Amino acid sequence: MKAMKILHAIGSAIAIVGLMFVLLKVGQVTCERLRDWCEKKVERVSLPEFAARVTPVLPKPKPPTLPPDYSVFTLCYHDFRERPNRWSISPKRLEAHIQTLKALGFSFLTMSEAVDLLTGRWNGHLPERAVVITVDDGFRSAYTVLFPLLKRYNAKATLFVYTEWIGKTPAALTWEQLREMAQSGLVEIASHTVTHIYPRRLKRSLSGEQFKRGMEWEFVQSKRELEQKLGVKVEGLAYPGGYVEETLKALARKAGYRWAVVINPKPITVSADLYALPRYGVSSETTVAALKAWVTKQSFQLVQHSHRAKKTGKTTANMRRARGKLSARITAHRSR
Repeated sequence: MKAMKILHAIGSAIAIVGLMFVLLKVGQVTCERLRDWCEKKVERVSLPEFAARVTPVLPKPKPPTLPPDYSVFTLCYHDFRERPNRWSISPKRLEAHIQTLKALGFSFLTMSEAVDLLTGRWNGHLPERAVVITVDDGFRSAYTVLFPLLKRYNAKATLFVYTEWIGKTPAALTWEQLREMAQSGLVEIASHTVTHIYPRRLKRSLSGEQFKRGMEWEFVQSKRELEQKLGVKVEGLAYPGGYVEETLKALARKAGYRWAVVINPKPITVSADLYALPRYGVSSETTVAALKAWVTKQSFQLVQHSHRAKKTGKTTANMRRARGKLSARITAHRSR
């Protein structure tokens, strides 16, 4: 009887030990599975590591606030030659003009930069004084005379060219020269129409609708050709002869220009019409003293740009070509 009790106790102890062993084994397996599950879960939800650093996006600087009387002075040149005529000056005088403006503390901007400044799109330092050099037509002297001076004095300019003349005579710029200047960062290229036809003269010889169609073609075609051949965005236009009216402003806006300029000896202010921005027409009578007086707002006799320019051989030929092209387009339109 006593032996049976002992055997029973030993069996119970063995059973308990076995049960404990089984429980320990099951717990070990469960812990391992739980650990594996947690690791996989973390793997699934972990974000990938990026090698690049995250750079915080800073707010854009606000455009500078312009003083109430702030203005930009804009000069309109044409040609530079040793023996100047009415609307050209000598290379020596051009350099003297640039030196004078530099000495007076002027910053040289392109026309588009000046428009940005006056319309709140300028994010750079506010120039104490700003001036824009513009050159009309497309004379080769813009490359041979003006361009080297711009590089020498770290100045900028805007060129208004009429596309039909480019590369046609030794006096005109070539497309290669225009491309080089446009890529320099110192010269902005803008439109002066295709044929340089004076709108006032064209209006006297065509009906209202024909006039609109003709000028729209001049504005659109010149912009398209300049952009395609030079690979630049053309934002501005100079009306031939400096003449403007509401119809021309509307056509310039429709053609995609952001601004346009005329001849009017006043500085540009914040309230200026973007499609009739004034420029001072520089002539052979614009001495250094006259220029200095104008940009410092001193009183002196300004040389007015005449809309009644003499009909030179070039302008008369332009008239004939423009009328011929307009007639051909109108005839083709009617025949459709």
